Amino acid sequence: MKKIVSLAAVLLAASAFAGNLTFESGSIRAHTEVFGDSSIDPVFKKAVSHLSMEDSVTSLRGVIDVNIVDFTSDNKKRDANMYETMESDKFPKASFEIKEVLSKGGENVTLKGMMSLHGVTKAMNFEGSVSEEGSKVRIKAKSTMKMSDFGINPPKMVFLTVRDQVDLSVDMALKR
Repeated sequence: MKKIVSLAAVLLAASAFAGNLTFESGSIRAHTEVFGDSSIDPVFKKAVSHLSMEDSVTSLRGVIDVNIVDFTSDNKKRDANMYETMESDKFPKASFEIKEVLSKGGENVTLKGMMSLHGVTKAMNFEGSVSEEGSKVRIKAKSTMKMSDFGINPPKMVFLTVRDQVDLSVDMALKR
């Protein structure tokens, strides 16, 4: 019985030390273009964090979730088309699971993980920084992806086609 109580105490202490991180503020931006027309720059300003971090940024692990319908641009009609293209009724969420953080010196890191979008999960890396600012952790990172890699056909309108590549930029503050 003593071993069970001791084990429970160790696990409880470890989970308290691990430090769950909750989304406080920030954004996840996407950038693509309509060939021959303009830029499309939708943004998520809401996210749900299921992240934890122990004593160093390389211990950062967990998942960041977003709801597709929280992805907005400067054009509501375009947003409605984007939700339809991404089949947000069937695939309402996108997530990135951080599996490993590789230090590149200082605050510079590679976030290695798995992106789940539109019913497809693929390995993906983000390059950037993770820093601690008091009781906050700040993530600033960038990556690129192709919509077609996730089974999403880039929209076409008459002679205009949306570029398949999407540039992603994350800037978020998490609190312990």
